[in-house]
Amino acid sequence: MTMVGCAMAGRPTLEQARADTEAAMQRIADEIAGGVVEVRTPDSAYLACDGGGYYSINRWAVTPQPGFDGEAFVEALPGRLGSDYVIAETVDIKSPAVAFNHASGAVLDVKVLGTEGDIVVDLLGLAPCGDGEPPNE
Repeated sequence: MTMVGCAMAGRPTLEQARADTEAAMQRIADEIAGGVVEVRTPDSAYLACDGGGYYSINRWAVTPQPGFDGEAFVEALPGRLGSDYVIAETVDIKSPAVAFNHASGAVLDVKVLGTEGDIVVDLLGLAPCGDGEPPNE
């Protein structure tokens, strides 16, 4: 019984995993001066983990101020976030993008989408597997 308790103590609750992921996303959003955050909850915001628990999927759209340089933002972002954010990959697509592994276990994708005057920074956060049941939505 003690071993089960220790094993369970290593994994966060679903609520804590989601809160930690949202905090990591907020840290990125805070780097967008004057950015306005819109939460875009996906239809299926939770995925079952192997062995119990759930992953939380979090999606935000951050609208920057006019004159925002998406390419410069993505280039400077890793150096501004600190050691809790480790580059998983720099995505080679038409839009500036980067993916991070966060110290909390979250996986974060940052993509700058749109054209001049209609730009949005798309933030996608996949929380680590957490114990508990998703809320009824």
